[in-house]
Amino acid sequence: MAVERDEEGCSATTTIQTERLVLRMPDARERAALALLAASPRVAANLIVGPFAGAVGQRREFALVERSGGAIVGGAAYWPVADRRAAVELAGYLGEDHWGRGYGTEAMQALIDRAFADGDVSVILCSNRASNTRARRVIEKCGFQFRGTGMARAPAPQGAVPVECFLLGRRNWESLKAWGAGSKPGRNADVSRGHAA
Repeated sequence: MAVERDEEGCSATTTIQTERLVLRMPDARERAALALLAASPRVAANLIVGPFAGAVGQRREFALVERSGGAIVGGAAYWPVADRRAAVELAGYLGEDHWGRGYGTEAMQALIDRAFADGDVSVILCSNRASNTRARRVIEKCGFQFRGTGMARAPAPQGAVPVECFLLGRRNWESLKAWGAGSKPGRNADVSRGHAA
């Protein structure tokens, strides 16, 4: 698959379409809406990192927007891991009104595909707060494997919180994609063309 590259050598696709969502780089208005979603007490209580964490200039940020109606349902980002070559970390959240609809799984699967479209990425890391069973289900549905527990610094004023750490390697992702090919038509994002397959 031929993938356009930006000045940093990353895949240049800025819009991804799935069956029900458009994932795109947020503009100023969308950033404000995403900040409001993340500030909800029930959402904020589950965040490990604030919206759009990661190294400036290297992170890939996305607003998750419903294709029908245009509602902003959440945000997601991924960025290089500073001390681990060929690895990125992925994080995302949904507004409380959009929980339980499968949007989290749909968006994360699309972002995983987008991250692995960069041939230099061999591992994706993901963490969730140990108390966040919804996030754990999404992470596991996307093929991540549990790697252990630890502590992470959450946004103020929460301080350090217990987290579960997960990993998805390129080879496992390729196997899952091959195994699931054809089983869910239209559910997987085609990042080379920026629309659903």
